[in-house]
Amino acid sequence: MAKLTWFTYDTVMTTLEADTIIKKYTSQNIQTQKQLSADYTGWYVSALLPEYRVEPRASRTWQNPMWR
Repeated sequence: MAKLTWFTYDTVMTTLEADTIIKKYTSQNIQTQKQLSADYTGWYVSALLPEYRVEPRASRTWQNPMWR
């Protein structure tokens, strides 16, 4: 099992943008947090995502054999 770490978007988002991202993550059962920015103009969104030692391999199902 991979360890879980918090990924935080580093841009300030509007309420609509933050809610859209949170909705996408929660549909995949990923824990999220929404924090108000320091100047009260927007939101920061964080998601608890798995972190692996090795990057997952790309699928070669649709890759043309000539490109390999």
